[in-house]
Amino acid sequence: MRDILRRILILCLALLLSCPAFSAFAAEEALRPVVYDAIITRNYPTSTTSVYAEMDILSKRLAYYRAGDKLQVTAVFPGWVEIRYGKGYGYILRHRVDQVTPLDPKNTPPYGVEVFTYTAVITRDTPVLFTPEEDGEVLDVLTKGAKVALLGAENGYMKLVHKRFYGYIDSRMLDEIRPVAGNVSLGDRETPLAAYCTFFNDNPDRINNLVVACRRLERVMKPGESLNFNDSVGPFSKANGYLPAPVLIDGVTKMGYGGGSCQISSTLYNVVLQLPGLNVLERHPHGANGAAYLPHGVDASSGDLNFRFSNGYDFPIRIEASCHDLCLFIAIYREDDA
Repeated sequence: MRDILRRILILCLALLLSCPAFSAFAAEEALRPVVYDAIITRNYPTSTTSVYAEMDILSKRLAYYRAGDKLQVTAVFPGWVEIRYGKGYGYILRHRVDQVTPLDPKNTPPYGVEVFTYTAVITRDTPVLFTPEEDGEVLDVLTKGAKVALLGAENGYMKLVHKRFYGYIDSRMLDEIRPVAGNVSLGDRETPLAAYCTFFNDNPDRINNLVVACRRLERVMKPGESLNFNDSVGPFSKANGYLPAPVLIDGVTKMGYGGGSCQISSTLYNVVLQLPGLNVLERHPHGANGAAYLPHGVDASSGDLNFRFSNGYDFPIRIEASCHDLCLFIAIYREDDA
């Protein structure tokens, strides 16, 4: 009898292992290893941090963590991190995570880096949607001429980062879709090495400052040359065309000339992060919560603080920046001598 039961058990196990759903689950497990160690931030020492079953604060809470508790991160999204929780996974808001360290620094990109694979131009008024479907929630509306950096395609839509979410644009609304060079040897004056775009509100004085800062930022950098953002794009004064606009300092909004310039330095920082041959020399966040127009942890303050980097490649690079409607676009190109 025991022998019969043993054979039945072995047969059931074999059937289970051959089941497509089980195999898919096992494959998914294999594709989601722990990639970063981290802790719950100590910026909020008196409060607990919720672990959710889904990337939704209305979903089931699996646990509450305290400041300093250790985490194992399996994936990073614009507003969330996925962590190993028990025998499965949980989700924590990204601004609650700190001291993120890759387990394999040589083969793991820096925390928060998004690598964009296409650039394109908007051909007519088109919405940025929360989901890749026609009736998805509208996050923003872009107009003809806006340049965007794209992560890839999904369900007929092109995917990008919109503040602390992913956004989607109908691919039929795009023109001049060009690949980003997957290798620096493939880049040239028309094919960017890296690109990034961010979104902003319609404050006219702040938009003026973004336009002025874009114009002052564009340049060619020789091998070994450094860019000091404040010295290059500033001084942020009336004489240089800047106007008073909201400025974010240590998480507090104030009025100051050049308000909005930090969005230029922060967007540029996200382009630089995609290129290992560029060396970040100085970078400071906008306080514990960061800047809301970017995923947490990848902003770079300017003005009172500074952003600096150097060109570690053996060829010159060109920085291109444009501000159109509600979208700021920055790309870096290879600028070899003709």
